[in-house]
Amino acid sequence: MHSHLTHSLLPRPIAIEPEHDDMNPGRGVIAEPSHDEIAERAYAIYIMTGCQQGCCKQNWNKAEVELQRANHKG
Repeated sequence: MHSHLTHSLLPRPIAIEPEHDDMNPGRGVIAEPSHDEIAERAYAIYIMTGCQQGCCKQNWNKAEVELQRANHKG
């Protein structure tokens, strides 16, 4: 076999979709809410529900889900 033909027998590299688009920075990237954003929303939920004690974890989880959904839509 001729040495100049061996390159055609090598496996071709597979194109991998980049995680980001250099022409559109941020496109396809979903930012997670920060700790402070979640805390602020959880506090607002606490106030809206009449300052109910013992619901910190539920308020936090609800705030986190709401903010994640809002970021996914945006």
